[in-house]
Amino acid sequence: MSSFESFFPGSAAPRNPYRHGGEYSSPFTSGGNAPRRRVGGPSSRGMSLQDRVFIAVGTVFCFMIFMLWKGLPTAPSTAGASSVAAGVRAGAPRLKGAGAAERLSAPPTPLPLMTFNLRFAGGNDGLNHWRYRKDHVADIINRYHPIVMGTQEGLRDQLQELHDLLEHPYERYGIEREINGEFEQIFYDTTAVEWLDGGNFWLSETPDTPHTKGWDAACVRLVTWCKFRLLSTRQEFFFVNTQLDHVGETSRNEGARLLWARIQEITKAAPEAPLFVVGDFNTYRHTDMYGYLTRATEGPQFLEAWPQSEKQIGTVSYTYHGWAGVHNDGERNAKVAANHIDWIFYRPAMKVLSTEVITEERNGRYPSDHYPIHSEFLFPSVADLPPPAV
Repeated sequence: MSSFESFFPGSAAPRNPYRHGGEYSSPFTSGGNAPRRRVGGPSSRGMSLQDRVFIAVGTVFCFMIFMLWKGLPTAPSTAGASSVAAGVRAGAPRLKGAGAAERLSAPPTPLPLMTFNLRFAGGNDGLNHWRYRKDHVADIINRYHPIVMGTQEGLRDQLQELHDLLEHPYERYGIEREINGEFEQIFYDTTAVEWLDGGNFWLSETPDTPHTKGWDAACVRLVTWCKFRLLSTRQEFFFVNTQLDHVGETSRNEGARLLWARIQEITKAAPEAPLFVVGDFNTYRHTDMYGYLTRATEGPQFLEAWPQSEKQIGTVSYTYHGWAGVHNDGERNAKVAANHIDWIFYRPAMKVLSTEVITEERNGRYPSDHYPIHSEFLFPSVADLPPPAV
């Protein structure tokens, strides 16, 4: 008796049409003594039509079960590829270097920034004195909650009072432009960014000499800068804050060139890192200085947040209103932001979700003689990087 019959007495040996080569017993053995024959494979001559149909149906059925389990393969989405390409063409910030691919796994983060000329506290401003408006200033900052903010004209005690009124955990960076003078202070939320580096220089022929006045300026002018790391994505960026002179045109023009030259030195180790330059530039868009900063081939070719924003809020002609606010003569029927002097510049191109000129008042009083400017960037956006290697 064959081993098969010894295990299953009285049973016939099963067919094995998939066995290749060798010998096998006749499918109809009797006592296991049937003569053996050579076969070269699953010859159709040894299979009935019923067997062949059974095998074909079984094969198809198994394939269908496998595909349902694994899921059918799909081609890459052309819509998704198009949207990524569109994001790159739109000029998303480029993330380079080690760890860049990993940062792409994090969703784009809204990055709210602000520039705010506070109007110094020592002026003879009557009912517009700092003590009457500091709560309003703090309330605006608390509600809009910029991650990083550049202020201009603040004095030491004034800035400390403001800091004490803020609800979010801000730290400050910057020095006074002259002894007992104004600051170009940078506030930053420590729960959102990490401070990495910073410095100051003066807009003069001797920028590293403290308290020096340059060219035809009426006042000493200062630039304060910081380098930050966004905690949510680990992306690093630079933030620069300044106020150019309100009198000297040469000082503004030369100051803009010095500003760009120094920025190139500061960002030399990371020239493609996002950069934001904010402040009170004391001139209008039609001037040579604005053209140098935004259009000149030898200049930085900054983009300005207001005209680039998907949403513009608070269309006023002037950002300096001299306490008159929206009742300023220049604001009658204003439809375009023609005379802004407070700007938020940036590079490289990225999505600006919104920019607002904050024009709110309380009982006819304004928080400053300048409107604060608030912009929200999508940061970082789609990066110009190849897909990670598999």
